[in-house]
Amino acid sequence: MKIIIFITLLSISFFQTNVYASHKIQVMALFTDKVMISIDGKQKILKKGDVFQGVKLISSDSHGALLELHGKKRQFKLGSSISTKFKKPDPSQEFIVWKDLTHMFRIDGKINNTSVKFLIDTGASAIALNSNTARKIGLDYKKGLPLQATTASGIAKGYQVTLNQVKLGHIKLYNVKAAVLEGSFPTEVLLGQTFLSRIHMTRDGDKMILKKKF
Repeated sequence: MKIIIFITLLSISFFQTNVYASHKIQVMALFTDKVMISIDGKQKILKKGDVFQGVKLISSDSHGALLELHGKKRQFKLGSSISTKFKKPDPSQEFIVWKDLTHMFRIDGKINNTSVKFLIDTGASAIALNSNTARKIGLDYKKGLPLQATTASGIAKGYQVTLNQVKLGHIKLYNVKAAVLEGSFPTEVLLGQTFLSRIHMTRDGDKMILKKKF
């Protein structure tokens, strides 16, 4: 069986924050499996399962909403509010990547404890690297599942592999799927959705905020 993937063709600043923070949470509007909440005056509409600043919507209807606040479930009625204090995520788990002079987002990281430079590619369905880089990392990629990748240069043959560990700063993910393509393409290691979909990622102009999911 062959797999088809798609590949399109980022300086870091760390946040410093206090360990604990107090927030006022209020329910502004109720719908079936949807709610408008206000956190410290900032309004946000959540759908069932959505998470915003540590607040997750479990369920809601016209009578009330069941919210999970950092692991603890609480029932809210329309207009009800609560002030809660909780431990903030470790600031080392969140950082900013800035566009470089080529207007791309690049970041240093590690694959299986080997240092690599990633090019963040939100359009790539998987982490992608060429066979030369794979050999330097020590990947026995030919034991992987054969695949075909659609690239800017056409169809490329390769293999699907599972990376034991991928690390960006203090964000560390295990068992991450990747595509190894025969030859010299891609010339950089593309950080695609098999990693990006497992973290929080927010883009704001020339910066991209990466944050570990908890």
